[in-house]
Amino acid sequence: MFKKTLLVTLVFLLVFTTAFANVNQEQPLPHSLTDAEREYILNNYEEYLNSKTTRSREALRLPQGNFYGPAEYEPADGVIFSWNGYTTLLKQLIKFVAEDYKVWVVAGGSSYWSGSTVDSVKKELQNYGVNMANVNMIDYRLDSVWVRDFGPWWIYTEDGDREIIDFKYNRPRPNDDKLPIKMGEVLNVQHYTTNLIMAGGNFMLDGHGVAIMTDVVFDPSQGGMPNMSVAQLEKYMKDLFNVEKVIILEQMKRDGTGHVDMFCKLLDDRTILVGEYASPSDGAENNYDILNRNAARLANETNGKGEKFKVVRMPMPKYTGTSFSYTNSLIVNNKVLVPIYGFSTDETALNIYRKHLPGYDVKGFDCRSIITANGAIHCITKLVMSDPLEIKANDIEDVRAGSDIYVEFEISSAKEINPEAVTVYWSTNSEGPFAEVSAVEVDGKYLAAIPAQAVGTTVYYFIEAEDVRGMYDTLPNKAPYQGVLSVVVK
Repeated sequence: MFKKTLLVTLVFLLVFTTAFANVNQEQPLPHSLTDAEREYILNNYEEYLNSKTTRSREALRLPQGNFYGPAEYEPADGVIFSWNGYTTLLKQLIKFVAEDYKVWVVAGGSSYWSGSTVDSVKKELQNYGVNMANVNMIDYRLDSVWVRDFGPWWIYTEDGDREIIDFKYNRPRPNDDKLPIKMGEVLNVQHYTTNLIMAGGNFMLDGHGVAIMTDVVFDPSQGGMPNMSVAQLEKYMKDLFNVEKVIILEQMKRDGTGHVDMFCKLLDDRTILVGEYASPSDGAENNYDILNRNAARLANETNGKGEKFKVVRMPMPKYTGTSFSYTNSLIVNNKVLVPIYGFSTDETALNIYRKHLPGYDVKGFDCRSIITANGAIHCITKLVMSDPLEIKANDIEDVRAGSDIYVEFEISSAKEINPEAVTVYWSTNSEGPFAEVSAVEVDGKYLAAIPAQAVGTTVYYFIEAEDVRGMYDTLPNKAPYQGVLSVVVK
């Protein structure tokens, strides 16, 4: 047993030594498995699986209460990038996103890519004209650029917080696999470990309790879980994202990953792009038929609100030994980053996005340098979703006796606010009891009036708001149990 374990360990180390040597020679790891990685998984699957398995009950605790997984088209703070190859494209994407939103660039002295350091990457971005006020550098070692697959996934909890769900990466790349833990530390966000091996590029949520993926999740040749049943997968989705329905599509052939984002894209909670080859000969193997079957399947499915999906077909350039994808795009708030390849269909693809996302800033980026590694823009970006519900208020100043005390505040929310559940609670005792005052919306802000009080009175108060899904937040956070606001009447 000892000799067997030692042999497996040596094979494992040989795989990673070879892979990392390639990166140091400025050959970044591909999106697909390398030959060495594939051989390791196929010959040592149980060891590979054990390396992904967490056995601590404490580490495997599940989210509790009312929560849900937001869709990618919902509000986001910004985007995570891994500085591990394809840096010309990365700079273009980072510059476009950082014009308006935050960017987290994971690089640093421990990065494998070209010996880069945080300072050298920062200088390169500055020289490229990136808005560095929106750039956050993270000095952390990663194995590859494919952050979509190993980055954090998000849930929104009942008490208005965002938390991280951490899939196990379906590649034997241990540094990549640890990024969700690191991002939880950086953002001070709760992190949940899972034993589900799932690449992020093979996972879409509609924001209402429906998950969409391909059957590659079960494929051992892609590092998947062949012994997992559909029922077990559905339980994972329910436990981790409160998903009520899982739609499993057929994976494409010869695209390197089998991921759903290579042919499919949710634009909103109903509109879904599905790739389409012009003829059977344009797609590898039977991908022409596979995509038509997937499109028909989705057209007969409903979202989490019971509404039928509206399927829009997106042209797929002819297979040339490489699978080209226009659905491998990124939506970050009002910006849409679309891969293009110098084909006549590029403008058609961009116009489809413009038609179905009117008012969005749709921009194409040349991805010929990266698509041969079996991925494009979606594969090398990971959203940091916004706080689901946040209340902001200025301090109250110069309160006079005989006048009502006006509390003015703003609410940002991923979902629509319930107007009947925006309340200011107040008391002349810091421990309560607290009376309620309803707030009204005026010109995008909320206003509530606490009744006038005598000179010298200290008024204690806090604000609570709730969205239509029942997610709520307070200001201060967790008020009144962990503190309240106050003002003295003059």
